[in-house]
Amino acid sequence: MTHLSLLIETERILIVQLMPSASEINISKTQTIDAKTNIYREILDKGNPKQLTELSKIIAEKLSAYSETDISICLNLTDVKSVMARFNRNLNEAEFEEECALEAEAFLREPDEYVTETVKLADEPNAPFENYLLFFVPKRFLTRLQMLFLPSGKNIALVELSHIAVQSLYKTGAEDVLLELGEGYLAISKMVGGMPTVFHYWTLEAETDIAYFATNELKALGGTSPVRVFGKLTSESVLGFIQDATGLTVQAAPLPAGFNIQNEWKNELPLMLPLIGCAMKAAEFTDS
Repeated sequence: MTHLSLLIETERILIVQLMPSASEINISKTQTIDAKTNIYREILDKGNPKQLTELSKIIAEKLSAYSETDISICLNLTDVKSVMARFNRNLNEAEFEEECALEAEAFLREPDEYVTETVKLADEPNAPFENYLLFFVPKRFLTRLQMLFLPSGKNIALVELSHIAVQSLYKTGAEDVLLELGEGYLAISKMVGGMPTVFHYWTLEAETDIAYFATNELKALGGTSPVRVFGKLTSESVLGFIQDATGLTVQAAPLPAGFNIQNEWKNELPLMLPLIGCAMKAAEFTDS
């Protein structure tokens, strides 16, 4: 069964189709949609009706070539807020949701304007509590995504955040640091035994400073784990600068084993990894 996933960049949308086979998962088709506007600012945030209508028509035309009815959408961390929370163990679903709501009320000025996504952090042995990352996504983003894709007739089965999507691809026993170099932000997480132990996120005033800030934060994080880098601002010059300045092994995040991608798209892999992770999570959700 094939799966269709879309990554919302600042001014374009990337489409990928995943096709599982007996031995691997093929990234069989990719396509881009140029928006000619800042999607996050003008459409998801402000809801500009003219630009929303124009882009929705283009999306519907492009997606009409695909037979899939369900799609997944990957958002970057633009305007997303996050906080670490500590909850008692063995909470039932209602108690857990109540604790998340209390954290949102304490952290956000307008908690009702956000939707919460949680990511469990690695357990601390014998601790009476569990640590979670809480991500707060603006509700207006999700509402306008529904409006944007309504004319296509596709059902949005999953909306995932870029960093969480990539974390899901590294569910191994290895110890890695994931570094996301996004447009206007920097995010770092440390993965141990397939689960995050640390997550930090910063917005940046000037994208030209991203390598400098990444270097400082990796030094503060400490350790010798290899650094896997992804995101729109990943480049050979940035990777080289960070590696020389930290002494760590720094490389573009590789495609995990079991995936196959066409050669012409391998240079786009740092950008496509969140999309692939999102598609895989959606496939697990829809096939279960």
